[in-house]
Parts: sequence; structure tokens; C-alpha cells
Amino acid sequence: MFKTIFTTLTLFVVGMLLFFFGFNDSYKYSMEARMKYFMGDYEAARELAKKAFDIDPYNKMAFSILSQSKISAEMADYVQEADKYLQKLEVLTNKPDFTNRDKLKIKMITEIMMEKFHKLNPTVLTDKELYAECIKRYKKFKMIHEKLFQNLR
Repeated sequence: MFKTIFTTLTLFVVGMLLFFFGFNDSYKYSMEARMKYFMGDYEAARELAKKAFDIDPYNKMAFSILSQSKISAEMADYVQEADKYLQKLEVLTNKPDFTNRDKLKIKMITEIMMEKFHKLNPTVLTDKELYAECIKRYKKFKMIHEKLFQNLR
């Protein structure tokens, strides 16, 4: 008797959850956002989480994914921007006629990118590999800056 009641109750609860998640657009969007987030598509995750949150502001999953995807998108942007500037720095530093103007450009680029790194706010849910890539770029900027400008302090 107990086994039958327990099985029936369990099936009812599972059915209600499937019904709720299946017909609630907010949770559909937040589940999609979660998949996009874990696939590394932070912009799409943020858009879907925003849709879910707009429908239901009490959807904690949507809020969490919205926050995390914003943080991760900022980190991905940092990596992309850092790669672009590191290429420019390589061109500047490998010129045979390295000028004071070039040195000033390098100083500005390295300081800006180091400051941007310090503004990143990883959380326990942030992709560890993505943050490690940010750290790797930061260390390159720091090394370049120290190599060229440590005597100026």
C-alpha cells in the first residue's frame, strides 16, 4: 500500500514539474540560457536569460545565468581585446626605430589592459579556464610594462 502511494505521489510530482517547466516560457528560456552558457556562448545566454527574467523576475536560475553570462562575456571580451593589443605591441616593440612615441603607446596600452583585468570580477561559477586565459594575458602585459618601465619609478 505504502509503495503504491509513494509511486503515485512521485509520478504526480514529476508530472507537475515537467508540466511546469514544459509550459513556462521563463523556465524554457532559462534552461536554454544555461545550455548556451555552458557551451561558452555568453552573449546568447545573456539574451535568453534576460527574456526569462523579464517574464518572471522571481526566476532565480535566469537571474544567476544573467549575472554569470555578463561576467563571462566581459572576460571573453578581455581575452579578445588583449590578443589584439598584444599583436600591436609585438609590432611596436620589433620595430628597428623604436621611438619615444612608441614607448608611450606601449605604456598606455599595458596600463589600460592591466587596469581592465583588475576590474574583472570572477565568481565561484566562472569558467576557470576562461579566467586562466585572462590571467595569462594580464601577466604578459605586466611583464612588458615592467621590462620597459621599471626604471622610471
